[in-house]
Amino acid sequence: MVYKGRRPIRRFPVRSPAWLALAVLLCACGKAPPPANPQFSDAAAYTFRTFDGSDADLAFALRTLERQTYLGMDVEASDVKDRALTPDHLIPADVADITSPDGVDLGNALPVAVAGTSDFEVPDHARIPLLVDQRPVEPYSPDYYERTFYDDTQDCWLDQSCDELLTFNDLVKKNFLMSVPYDFYKDFRWVDMNLPDPADVPAGEQAVDPVDPRWAFVARSWMIQSAWGDSGKTEIVQSYTIEVWIPRDGQGFVRTGTDQNADGGTWTSDSTGGGTLRMLGSWAQTEFTGINPSDDLVAATTRSGIDNNMAAQDAWLEAHPQ
Repeated sequence: MVYKGRRPIRRFPVRSPAWLALAVLLCACGKAPPPANPQFSDAAAYTFRTFDGSDADLAFALRTLERQTYLGMDVEASDVKDRALTPDHLIPADVADITSPDGVDLGNALPVAVAGTSDFEVPDHARIPLLVDQRPVEPYSPDYYERTFYDDTQDCWLDQSCDELLTFNDLVKKNFLMSVPYDFYKDFRWVDMNLPDPADVPAGEQAVDPVDPRWAFVARSWMIQSAWGDSGKTEIVQSYTIEVWIPRDGQGFVRTGTDQNADGGTWTSDSTGGGTLRMLGSWAQTEFTGINPSDDLVAATTRSGIDNNMAAQDAWLEAHPQ
C-alpha cells in the first residue's frame, strides 16, 4: 500500500427496532455536553490543523490544549458527563491538508470532546497503537478491527527513532444505533512539549529543546469517503478526531491562585496528578433512514463510546504489563 499526501517521516539516530426503542428510553435523559469555552475549541481545532506542522507549532498547540482541558472540565470526575464538552465545528481551513469525503458540510459534523485520566504513563499507552487487532481496546468493534501500518513506522515508533506512526484502519462499528463497516486513516505523532514557542524560534531554524524533553503523543484520524451500513439505512458521512496523551508529571499546567475553571467549576486537577491526561475530540456526521435520533442522543452515544474505549485501553494495559 502506498501512503500518499503526507510530509516525509523523519528518522533520527445495526440495530433492531426493539433494541432501538429500549435504547431511546434508557438514553432519554442524555444531554449534549455543555458548550466549550472558545479557548478550548480554538486549541482543539488548532491541534488538528497543525498536526503536520512544525514541532514548535504542535508543541504550542498541545500546551494550550492541556491547559484548556484542565480548566474546561473535571478530568478526574467519575461521571463522564462532567468530563465532556461540545467544541465548535471544524472549518475548511482545519481540514485543508487532508482528503475529506466529497461534498460534505463540516457544519453537519456533530462535535463532542471527552477527557479523562489514566494511572498508566504515556510510554505505556504508546504500545496500544501498535496492535494489529484493535478489538481488545475497541468495545464497539467486537467483530472486526484491523490496523495496517505504512512505511514500517511500527518498527521505530516506541523508541522514537521516527516521529510518526502512520496507519490505515478497517473495521465494523456497532452500537444500538448502527452497524457500519468503514475505514479511515489515523496517524500518531510524538511531541516534545518543552519546545520553545514558535515566536521564539528564528526563521528558518528548527526548534531546539533547551531542557529535558517532555514527551506526549497526539493522533489525528479522518475518513476519505462515506460509508453505508449493511442494511443501507445508516451512513457515516464524515468523521474526524484529534486525540492526545499528555504526561501528568508536574511539568505542564500547574494551578496558581489566579486560574479559574469554566462556569465556576471547583475541580482542582492539573498536571501534578501522575499518569496520563487523555482527551479525544470528535466531529462526525451519521445519517439514519427510518429513525431520527436527536443530536443529544447521538452526542450521548458518542460520549459513552469514547469513555468506554478509554476504559478498555486501561484494562488492556492492566492485563499486559511491560
